[in-house]
Amino acid sequence: MKKRFVSMGVVTALVGTLLAGCTTDKKSEATNSPSASPGAAATVKPDDKSPIKITWFVDQESYKKNWDPANNLLDKKITEDTGISIEFTSGSDDKLSALIASGDIPDVITVDKNAPQRGVLEKSGMVAPLDELIKKYDPSFNVAKSMQDWFRNADGHFYGYANYFWAKETFKPGDTIYCNQGLYARKDIMDQLGIKPEDFNTKEGLVAALKKVKDAKTKYNGFDVVPAYFESWVISSFFGAPREDAQGNLIDRERTPESLEAYQFLNRLYREGLMPEDSQTLNQSQLTEKVNNGAVFALTNKAIKWDALYAKDPKAIFVSVGPVIGDKGKQPVIDPVAASGWTLTMVSSKAKNQDRITKLMHYLSSDEMSLNVTYGPKGITWDYDVNGKVKLADEFIKARTEDAAKTKLKYGNGTLDWLINYVPVQRTLPVNGELETERTKSNIYFSKYTYDMLAFESTAPLGGTEEAGINAKREEVRVKTRAKMILAKTPEDVEKFYKEGIDQEEKLGSQKLFDYQNKKFQEAKKALGVQFVWPTNLKK
Repeated sequence: MKKRFVSMGVVTALVGTLLAGCTTDKKSEATNSPSASPGAAATVKPDDKSPIKITWFVDQESYKKNWDPANNLLDKKITEDTGISIEFTSGSDDKLSALIASGDIPDVITVDKNAPQRGVLEKSGMVAPLDELIKKYDPSFNVAKSMQDWFRNADGHFYGYANYFWAKETFKPGDTIYCNQGLYARKDIMDQLGIKPEDFNTKEGLVAALKKVKDAKTKYNGFDVVPAYFESWVISSFFGAPREDAQGNLIDRERTPESLEAYQFLNRLYREGLMPEDSQTLNQSQLTEKVNNGAVFALTNKAIKWDALYAKDPKAIFVSVGPVIGDKGKQPVIDPVAASGWTLTMVSSKAKNQDRITKLMHYLSSDEMSLNVTYGPKGITWDYDVNGKVKLADEFIKARTEDAAKTKLKYGNGTLDWLINYVPVQRTLPVNGELETERTKSNIYFSKYTYDMLAFESTAPLGGTEEAGINAKREEVRVKTRAKMILAKTPEDVEKFYKEGIDQEEKLGSQKLFDYQNKKFQEAKKALGVQFVWPTNLKK
């Protein structure tokens, strides 16, 4: 997870709570629902279309978007529908902290929901309560009640709209929260070497499959193919590492027998030449580059996008395999995507066009616009089939296959998801396009192992607190210890480093951190009206 640092001057301004938790009121307010199809609601278009420009800062350094309605069809549609042009800027946490310290923030700010800066913005009065803006300017903007409650502050207000928020009160039969983990392997190489998906169900079968790749000295476009890049926390989830005990208390799954088994297994892969040393040093962009060069056979990181590889070679598809089972034979329990979303988008209290911005947020978060920001404009890149599913245009599929980056510049697909509601996207997933169908299969395949993770999402320590400091130092220890264990020379060294890591964490005050997190966990469950959340506890 990305580390966040805030200057001391800004940290002192942080007050109140982040992720205050949801109430026990089970009533719900539906999202926009006038149907344009069996699966998604029509786009809500603002009445005032006079031209204005707004500024929008995104707290993601990798996000780069230049508003270009002359050439980008999604930008063109948005400007035509709303009259609004957007001047995007982006940057690191430090840049956001500097903006906050200056007291002059853009009209709109998108920030990670767990960022300390979020609390500063909300409690300082720099951003306006979204509920008040909606009441004043757009009463028809019905934000899901579970989202309102989850992000509601002690002052009774909520300040932002969360993208990728899974509001269960809006679910229909068949809707589910997708997994955030998995095990994926290149189908073309599997076919070439006679490897079957079921080979990945056991540790020995997985090792044998990876050895086939290694022993064959497999190459792709001149690159040596690395058998595996696996993360320990994903493997421990496959092995069934628990997060809640029989009494309903929080468990640190990093300190479970299943996690130690995962480290021992990954160390074996390293010692047998099946997982490289750089598995502990590559960042996500570097691993993505290797994957898109065709130099990786199997991986567990679902966030890695291999669109560029597929564009060059449609046969180079990653398919779902496994999951590998641990020695105890426990059922895998895999993390879903965060039900409480990823980022919050908020409106500056000094923004001149708060009315237009509020209506823009309503427009962008509508069901059909969620599809448009995913695929590009309806009627050009996609439309509904007779069953209400998305059918991608042949021209769009062809263009994306030839040049994915150029396609995004033309159609805008995947470039503006800061207010996306993914539920209608999931509900109408495309029936054509191999890239989409394989991802759909993968999501469905691993979703059967997921659980309701919402209560666990409230345990992150507040920025600027003692617990947050302990957590940051503990994470540094874990990163170093993790690498030492996986790259250890012997199995005995793995257990030695594991115990040393526990000792270091205890000296940092890990018990104080755990007590804080368990307290937050219990409070979240109480607010949700449940006693247990872990699958094995629910079966009792």
